[in-house]
Amino acid sequence: MLPDTAPRRVLILGMGGGTIAHLLLRRFGPLSITGVERDPRVIRLGLSAFGLDRQEVELLEGDAFAFASTASGPYDYIAVDLFAASAVPPRIFTRPFLKDVRRLLTRGGLAAFNYFKDRRTAQHAAALQAVFPRVSVVESNKNLIARCRAR
Repeated sequence: MLPDTAPRRVLILGMGGGTIAHLLLRRFGPLSITGVERDPRVIRLGLSAFGLDRQEVELLEGDAFAFASTASGPYDYIAVDLFAASAVPPRIFTRPFLKDVRRLLTRGGLAAFNYFKDRRTAQHAAALQAVFPRVSVVESNKNLIARCRAR
């Protein structure tokens, strides 16, 4: 999920407990990170478990899809790590959401999508490739990580 080089601005859609933010900060040092999470209990967990309140992390409680449609960006790195009831919301692979993510990326920026390997894997890959000209997929156990670049 992590980029190869240090991004200047990061957006994490599906902040969860803050694992991605924690790993980014550990690898690259201080970064400007915005994380969107809809569950306030999970936000509290991230604040207490990883001390994200002491870092340069802006945690926003809200819907990631709504945020992506109205945010201005740009971001060098966007992590899409959305799960609801142990499933990936199908809306992740809709053209409007994917276009929002692409719009929010800087030139040369990276968007990483975490999703499960299942019977829809080929459909998901096709949806990503329809919006992002450069897509590479890495398998990690039962998950797939699609690394997408807009240009």
